[in-house]
Amino acid sequence: MQKTTYLRNAWYAAAWQNEITGELLGRTLLDQPIVFYRDETGKPIALSDRCPHRYAPLSKGKIIDGAIQCPYHGLRFGPTGACVHNPHGSIPKAAKVSSFPLLEKYGLVWIWMGEPEAADPATLPDFSIIADHDNYAIVQGYLHVGANYQLITDNLLDLSHAQYVHKFIGNTDSNERNIFEMKVEGDTVWAYNTMPNEPLTKLFQLMWRSSTTIGDRRAHMRWDPPCHLMLDVGFTECGRPTSEGPSAPSAHILTPETENSTHYFWAVARDSMRDDAELSKKIWQGIDTAFRLEDEPMIVDCQTRMEGADLMSLNPVLLTTDAAAMRARRLLAMRIEKEQAEKALASAQAPQVETRA
Repeated sequence: MQKTTYLRNAWYAAAWQNEITGELLGRTLLDQPIVFYRDETGKPIALSDRCPHRYAPLSKGKIIDGAIQCPYHGLRFGPTGACVHNPHGSIPKAAKVSSFPLLEKYGLVWIWMGEPEAADPATLPDFSIIADHDNYAIVQGYLHVGANYQLITDNLLDLSHAQYVHKFIGNTDSNERNIFEMKVEGDTVWAYNTMPNEPLTKLFQLMWRSSTTIGDRRAHMRWDPPCHLMLDVGFTECGRPTSEGPSAPSAHILTPETENSTHYFWAVARDSMRDDAELSKKIWQGIDTAFRLEDEPMIVDCQTRMEGADLMSLNPVLLTTDAAAMRARRLLAMRIEKEQAEKALASAQAPQVETRA
């Protein structure tokens, strides 16, 4: 099977900020083992999790004087990836591991696994809502999903499945009222779902304080490459401005672990009843259940039936509501193809070192 090609020049969520401490954290991202920790100043560090001597996992070592000591033969590697200590003699010139640019923003630590000089913080999509604790109550979670990240993206960009899969966040007849639209702005794809005259879902029953039980519901998903999604969800009285009703925007940030597994970071904010801690627990439980016990098993089942094939190679039947997911797939494929072409060109133009027998 051909190895998956990922978009490298992009920010990927590596961990929630509180996951990276003074201890070592090993995590595989884009098929590559990475080890994370914080130095004495609290700055997060990311290094390749493979000692260049006998390829032991550095994440099973320990931190000594701000450097990671290999658990096998004791070589130590500092924040830049260079070996800073060899207990067996002088330091070999090749004794170093890759280091990766990191960015702390929106409560997450983001990693750049492409060309380091291209790591521009301005290219990170806007997830400011999930860090706006002044105006929102926020709950967050993490899932390790045993499925390809693009299948999860497809699932998020086509929310018509909620009627059949989710009892907490959807109604059993929502598709009968849903008005679906797609919009593309540059490399950003929007999937708009507008449901006028919609009965309250179980989620919004927790936040609704009106005597009416019918209103207008929206679920508008934004996708940015490679796999960053933000969902604008809200409920209002029929015909009223969205600002008058409760909103529960949520972030769905995916990072490929391998071809068939994904790190799924999620957060849900709400602008109503923000001081209700019990409500926060109920929302967290409802959302976690929806993702862990409803979405994930279905996506994994679909992947199993695909028997290792890429979705598009199977010529799937496409519905109207697949439009946003298909556009996102094409845009991502174009970005990857362009990146690979530029990499090949740069390699071809690089000075060739002459070797002599």
